[in-house]
Amino acid sequence: MRKKVNPEQAEAISAPKQAASLIWTRPERVHQEHPALSRERIVRVALELADTEGIDAISLRRIAARLKVSAMALYWYIERKEDVFELMIDAAYGEVPPPEPGSRDWRSQFQEMAVQVRAIMHRHPWFASLIGHRAVLGPNALRQTDSLLGIVSQVGFDMTTSMSILVMFNAYIVGFVLGEMGEAEAQRRTGQSVQEWQEHVAPYMREQVIASGRYPHLARYLAESEERLSEERFLFGLTRLLDGIAAYVVPSNPNHER
Repeated sequence: MRKKVNPEQAEAISAPKQAASLIWTRPERVHQEHPALSRERIVRVALELADTEGIDAISLRRIAARLKVSAMALYWYIERKEDVFELMIDAAYGEVPPPEPGSRDWRSQFQEMAVQVRAIMHRHPWFASLIGHRAVLGPNALRQTDSLLGIVSQVGFDMTTSMSILVMFNAYIVGFVLGEMGEAEAQRRTGQSVQEWQEHVAPYMREQVIASGRYPHLARYLAESEERLSEERFLFGLTRLLDGIAAYVVPSNPNHER
């Protein structure tokens, strides 16, 4: 006869199991039959696969084939594919050099960090799509979050506000890069560059959209605007975001210089 377990007991039982399932709580072991195998080698292969073929190419079978071991051998180091993703994300974060505390003003440190993270997202096109949901708990990601929180909190914000600003900062970078990735995917799918696509849709925009008179503001934009490079648009938006944070410093902490 089964013993009934109440919800409180079930939660108490499941919590340690959930904690134990985290890759970061499990010490790495050495496999006697494959002493050269390691999490680092597994992640290196996974990064190469994802960078060249996309995140959908990641499977334990594909990784094992590249390493010339059986898929079962990988389970000595990881429990599931999600572990590989966690390790990949943290490895990418490890490519971002941590800001040096107190070396420069907060704005220049944030701008440099944003430029570096964007560059890494382009180096690893899968990266932006895997972050931005739940917190990343690997040591490199935690180190970066802690460093940025330290920079923001020095401005004078409380920790709740500091984290909100950090979430907004990360959301801008991820959102912008996902837009760039979308354009890259459109070019791959259609075989048309941005200029070729613009030339393709130009007659429609000129003869039906602008000539209709129903979109006066859009017509003015098309007539007067200048094309900006993606890098310029990224820095423009980032500067406006940092301006907004700086403006918020004054009412929050009148004694701190922007």
